[in-house]
Amino acid sequence: MTKDETLLVFTLVVSSSSVSVFLFGILLFMVLISATRDFRERTKSKLVKIMIWAGTVLGSFDRFP
Repeated sequence: MTKDETLLVFTLVVSSSSVSVFLFGILLFMVLISATRDFRERTKSKLVKIMIWAGTVLGSFDRFP
């Protein structure tokens, strides 16, 4: 996971106003950290898919007040 990806996750989490979304982001980040300990190409592609999914979910929450 690069610094840009980490900053993207933090930006999406911080920009959200809902506490539940923020907690979900923290939980997702912890899962990503635990997954990167055993870093393989297969795991890397899964991380990218998870981050794209998380960005979509958090982005959709930001659109609705």
